[in-house]
Amino acid sequence: MADMFSLDIQKIFALLGLFFISTGTGGIKPCVFAFGGDQFRLPQQEKQLLHYTTKFTIAINIGALMSTFLTPELRQSVHCFGRDTCFPLAFGVPAVLMITAIVIFVSGRNMYVKKKPEQNVIARTFGCIFYALRTKITSRVPSQNHWLENAKGVYTETEITDTKTALEVISVFVAFPVFWSLYEQQGSRWTLQATLMNGRVDFLDWTIKPDQMQTLVPLFGLTFLILFDVAFYPLLAMVGIRKPLQKLTFGGVLAVTAFVFAALLQFKIFGNTTEIPPGQGRLNIYNGFDCKVFIRSRTLHLQDHIDPLEMINVTHAVMSQNDVLITLKFELECSYVPEKYEFDTTVTIIEGEENSYHLVRLNKNTIALNHVGSPEHLVKEKFGNPNLRILIDYTFDFDDNITLTSVDQNSFTSYPLSLFRRMNFNAVKVGKYNVVYNGKLLSIPPAVDIIPATFYTLTLQRNGDKMDVRLFTEHEGNYIHILWQLPQYVCMIIADVIFVVTTLEFSFTEAPVNIKSFISAINLLTTAMGNLVVIIISTISIKNQAHEYLLY
Repeated sequence: MADMFSLDIQKIFALLGLFFISTGTGGIKPCVFAFGGDQFRLPQQEKQLLHYTTKFTIAINIGALMSTFLTPELRQSVHCFGRDTCFPLAFGVPAVLMITAIVIFVSGRNMYVKKKPEQNVIARTFGCIFYALRTKITSRVPSQNHWLENAKGVYTETEITDTKTALEVISVFVAFPVFWSLYEQQGSRWTLQATLMNGRVDFLDWTIKPDQMQTLVPLFGLTFLILFDVAFYPLLAMVGIRKPLQKLTFGGVLAVTAFVFAALLQFKIFGNTTEIPPGQGRLNIYNGFDCKVFIRSRTLHLQDHIDPLEMINVTHAVMSQNDVLITLKFELECSYVPEKYEFDTTVTIIEGEENSYHLVRLNKNTIALNHVGSPEHLVKEKFGNPNLRILIDYTFDFDDNITLTSVDQNSFTSYPLSLFRRMNFNAVKVGKYNVVYNGKLLSIPPAVDIIPATFYTLTLQRNGDKMDVRLFTEHEGNYIHILWQLPQYVCMIIADVIFVVTTLEFSFTEAPVNIKSFISAINLLTTAMGNLVVIIISTISIKNQAHEYLLY
């Protein structure tokens, strides 16, 4: 269906959809909790209001649980319109459920307590603030006890008192964006981290999808909400954590702990990187032949051999850049190579860099040591994506159909040989791949296994009637199970439950009666400010994601 529209039209539809969602959400969220709270008589039903706060949060988590689990399944497991995925179904089911919810809500309109504001309260509140500020700045009359009292005579005593209370409540919200900047990354940075992890659950014959880890948020949220009143809050009270600000501080400590766990996990995924010592350079030579090759060099003080279809790396002291003469000699019994084949060639070693060469056949009677790409200073990508390069001999044509094809979860991702024309590293996705040549699967057990934060060199070379394929790894990362994210999720979800319940109750009970929705909107605005904090920190371009987690 998407093929019916150009990419520009699709972008317009996507932006319109996001605009309508944001507009609708902006209208619903500030009012929904306040509207429910208006159904209670305070202070007579203050206890019932607290139970409503918990049940309100439980309802949100039930909806989130259903959506975070079912939406990825509908998108990935169902095929429609000739594609391996079904985004129309994934978006369509929530749309139908939303329409159903609207119908149910509207049908009960005659049973609700509806408190209509007598005037434009928000305009009057801002008017009171600006008038008081202007009067304080321009007036020569001695200052009042509180600067808002400068609005007397134009605004009523009730309006001034309500505005004072509102500003006191809003002042508590100043630190909230920092918490939300941490919380909101569960659906972005933590999901990206999950894409680098192994989600396979063998005994269920099922793979946990990265975005399905978000199911833990409402699932554990529901569990903790039920346990909090019964066990957790009494336990906090025993250690002296009773007041709302104390609970919020404890929630902040848990959020920090979650990000320490996330950073430790990221360090583990990245593994170790072999650093080139100062004043030295590294030389890598890949042997594409199925026989042993002897290598010697006086400059490098080297006399060694490279096993069939293997590689050798040499680290050598160098000042800036050195060209070094080496001699390569094939063993006597080497098929498809001229007898006693030996030749001299020059290689370049650069300080602080890796220079790679591939021993290949130019034609039937000529062999060369081919320089691979450009000098490398291998730095792992911020989000830990693996990198791959493919080295081939000159009997291949770059127009040949040689691809790496992933068949995991019914998805097919191909990397054509032309992508690697310059023989430099290119980012690829984590997964298992088959090597396919002109539609034929090459028999190289096992399949090529690409894991995170690792550099791979795949060599393809014809030796007689067979094709030899080898995979080499450098700076290897770790492919650990996705459930190792559980500790950080548990800490963040407990922090979230404490934070949300406490702030909802605090903002509703402390806010003036006439501007409860306005205070709720300001509270929700702190979420947007938290996202802004994330954007600002992202522009700093911290190279290691683990370091970014620690910064948060």
